[in-house]
Amino acid sequence: MIIHLKTINGIKVQCTENENKLLSNGDDIRIFKILNRELDQMRKVILNDKLVYPKLFYTEYFHIYKDEHAKVFKDNNIRHDITIMSGNLAGIEFMKTYGYYHEILEGNYSAPEIIEILHGSGIILLQKPKIISQDAKNIEDMYDFGHITDFSIFKVKTGDVFVIPPHYGHIIINQRPTAMVFSSLISSRAKSIYKGIHDYKGGAYYIIKKNAKQVFVQNPNYKYVPKIKKQKKWSYNNLIDGKKISTYSHFINNPKEYSWINHPDSVKWENFA
Repeated sequence: MIIHLKTINGIKVQCTENENKLLSNGDDIRIFKILNRELDQMRKVILNDKLVYPKLFYTEYFHIYKDEHAKVFKDNNIRHDITIMSGNLAGIEFMKTYGYYHEILEGNYSAPEIIEILHGSGIILLQKPKIISQDAKNIEDMYDFGHITDFSIFKVKTGDVFVIPPHYGHIIINQRPTAMVFSSLISSRAKSIYKGIHDYKGGAYYIIKKNAKQVFVQNPNYKYVPKIKKQKKWSYNNLIDGKKISTYSHFINNPKEYSWINHPDSVKWENFA
């Protein structure tokens, strides 16, 4: 089955649903790196590490853009990625991304990220660890990853655009039997930190299917986990609200509007709900 990604106005691409494979219909598309997240890697963060299936969870395509847009991305230190996640279940757990935090960029803020759902639907899990040092130069010294102060979930669907704020780790869940595809815009200087998820065998909660229902199971490896907040919208979604075209195309036409991605200290994140 071929998924037509019509929402990527700047890049005309298609993907196959069963192989997590992007098929470009033009030779002017550039992809810097392709990474398959397979079962052996995911064992460290899934509920049942004895699984033998599925073999592939998702595939990430890093720095994907048209040749003519290369300079815009380079000059603004922003990269565009696309992820294709398989459907179905991993045992009793829903398919998910590995999960990670972002390294500090400026002003003691970790890098924010914009996520756009291109196909399918799912849940974004956000978890904020306790800050133990405001003056730390890296996030491993800044946070107590075992103590989560906020855990929020958001349902997302095709066309939704979402801001991952500083200080939050995130995991994306695919609850459907069909593939989920999403893109992201993030600083080229942003480094993904997996340790805060890896050391605790996943996020603060697992999402499983039980008796045909979705159930949240608290991860016992954390020292403290708050109750789940079911949110509808973040305060700072106004950073990307009102855009009638894909974030890729809007960025190409209005790159200066995205300067906050590299300069998170320019946004008053303390007002973030």
